[in-house]
Amino acid sequence: MPAKSKTNSKPKPKKVANLPTSLLTRPLGLEGWTQLEPVLLAALAAESPLLLIGSHGAAKSFLLERLARALRLEYRFYNASLVNFDDLVGIPVPDEEQKSLRYIHTPTAIWDAEVVFIDELNRTRPELQNKLFPIIHERRVQGETLERLRFRWAAMNPPPNPDNDESAAAYLGAEPLDPALADRFAFLIPVPAWQDFSDDEKRAILSDQFRGEHPFPVEPSELVAEARALLETLATDPPAGLGEYLIALEPLLTEAGLRLSARRLTLLHANILAVQAARLALNAHAKRKRKPDKIDWNTSALLALKHGLPHLAETGALDTTALLAAHRQAWQLASLDANDPWRELLATGNPLERFIRAHRLGGKVGNTDLGALILDAVAAEPIEAHRTAIALAAYLAVHRNRAIPGTVVETLANDIQRVLKPVNEKESVFASHAATATEVGSICGKLTGRKKDRNFVRDAFTRNLLYSLLPDGFDGTTPRGTAELFGELWEKLNLHEATTVEKK
Repeated sequence: MPAKSKTNSKPKPKKVANLPTSLLTRPLGLEGWTQLEPVLLAALAAESPLLLIGSHGAAKSFLLERLARALRLEYRFYNASLVNFDDLVGIPVPDEEQKSLRYIHTPTAIWDAEVVFIDELNRTRPELQNKLFPIIHERRVQGETLERLRFRWAAMNPPPNPDNDESAAAYLGAEPLDPALADRFAFLIPVPAWQDFSDDEKRAILSDQFRGEHPFPVEPSELVAEARALLETLATDPPAGLGEYLIALEPLLTEAGLRLSARRLTLLHANILAVQAARLALNAHAKRKRKPDKIDWNTSALLALKHGLPHLAETGALDTTALLAAHRQAWQLASLDANDPWRELLATGNPLERFIRAHRLGGKVGNTDLGALILDAVAAEPIEAHRTAIALAAYLAVHRNRAIPGTVVETLANDIQRVLKPVNEKESVFASHAATATEVGSICGKLTGRKKDRNFVRDAFTRNLLYSLLPDGFDGTTPRGTAELFGELWEKLNLHEATTVEKK
């Protein structure tokens, strides 16, 4: 039997393990933000507009207020859902000549501010949002330049996500940010919530309230100055490959539904340089028992991309898998010679089109690579009937004249084994699928059955394909749509020649 604990005993706090080195956010009193320090420091070094996106209680305001204090900046805070424009500019009065207005400065006026923090940005009235626009973009208000203003920061709750009903219910009144305004923020950072932290970070957060002042290993102003100096050096001679990377990246993101403006692509180029400079500055001061990290451009580009897309403020979420795939593809493409056949393939965002182009390149693409492209094309298709059509077309295109890996052949065979068997056109189906079966019969009845006809083999495979998918394999499409896709692939892959060789 376990011993009884004393009534006045207290639980001993669990020791917090060594957490990653933090030069900026942990000294500000934040845990779990260390991975964001390169992006935060990059925004400070470049003096670029910064937008934090996160749930209530995620320490957005806490971070920015403490950061302004640590940098000893003249700071102005505005709640965009409550503020009036007069609170920003002061009280307008006619000048002595009665020809224009001047402003009587109030304690909250923006004119002497070095940093402006606008909270609840996506709860702003449209007319005020338009007036905030030039402050964020141009550092101007009412046509007047804000001479002392260096930093423009903002925060917002996640906008409603059409794919997530819970997000829409959580923040009533929080709207997607106007695309033009979102495009003015160079860095957009989704901030971590409690659920994102490790247990060690949670323990540190809970115990932090008893700590008092947080000493900085390096003064924040010195760290920012070092990062800015590095940025100026990098900007004088940026790597040529960054331009090639962004040129390759743009169509891939467009293919993924992330269309970028010319302004955004220019900002991304500047952001990559700023993140690289920030990582170099942080790495120079980080205390480690091993050699300093190698600060590679690939990682800086990915960080800048993940935290530099305005769509975060419009939709509340990004497909991180698609984003990472586009980045890797563009980075690889930028490193290839102009005559490398993979340039054409990697520039193609659609996996099916990429396989078709690779097939047309013949021996320029190796069998292993071709097999991988086939599997990508099949796996990327969400509709079962279309996936089977693609697998069948790919199999017919390569199984006789390309020694693709056996694992690829086996994967294709699993998808098309029913298609390759003779079909029984009189097979019964459930009444609920009678209409689909009728459509299949109608399509197949119109296909020619004469062996001398050029399309005889294509039509035979089309019939087998459609009948193999009965009774319920057409979810998300129609028999006609599936037949048309297979017909297109037959022509693009020149399957008539492949199957003619097989007949002989």
